[in-house]
Amino acid sequence: MADRNFDDLAARFRKKIYGGLKGDIRLAVLGRDLAPVLPTVATEESCLRVVDAGGGQGQFALDLAAAGHRVWITDISAEMLGLATEAAVARGLERQVTALQLPLQDLKSDPGIPPAQLLLCHAVLEWLEQPQQALVDLAACLEPGGYLSLTFYNRRALEFRLLQRGSLRQLDRNRDSGYWGGHPGSLTPQNPLLPEEVMGWVQQAGLSLVAHSGIRCFHDFMTPEMRDKLPPAAIVEKELEYSRVDPYRQLARYVHLLCRRA
Repeated sequence: MADRNFDDLAARFRKKIYGGLKGDIRLAVLGRDLAPVLPTVATEESCLRVVDAGGGQGQFALDLAAAGHRVWITDISAEMLGLATEAAVARGLERQVTALQLPLQDLKSDPGIPPAQLLLCHAVLEWLEQPQQALVDLAACLEPGGYLSLTFYNRRALEFRLLQRGSLRQLDRNRDSGYWGGHPGSLTPQNPLLPEEVMGWVQQAGLSLVAHSGIRCFHDFMTPEMRDKLPPAAIVEKELEYSRVDPYRQLARYVHLLCRRA
């Protein structure tokens, strides 16, 4: 199993993951969780060095650049980085954003990237062959006291979806093979992760846990007809309310962990 490159799916990834209500929920949870570590106003003295590892099109990172922070977006996909650069130019952020094509594993050794005060790694680990080692590499990219914002695809949510559908044989095959991905064009990751396992890796990497939230705790379990009847803002509000409440958080499609290096 090799690390996944999204050159072939860049446009679809932007639409499916970041567009619409799914993207609104994601941004709402991330914004709420990161608010305590972001200055209200990013002045020259208070602006952060933000590195977006595997940042793809850099949607969240570009918002931080627009707020006054200095941002480095890295990815192995030239197509993704091209879209990030286009968006940065369209928003007049060229001077605050640097896009670099390199794998996550090379971040700590690249002289063009400074130690991060805030390191973003969103929906990346589940596409890697060695996610635990990648987390160790990420921790090494933080300056002391720096924060890691980590999101990953929750294997518990995928297991529950298969149980809901009655796909019991597929569930057994996936568990036996260790491979969970779908067809080549699927956005279901090849290596969805168990939250309790990742939290153990966080501790082993020398990071402390600051916040733990679920992203899309119930959205994906609603029928499209029901979602269409409700105001999107009402769904986002309830997602925020339940994002830190178990058992709903345990079944969220994605998990967000905010971690800090001592």
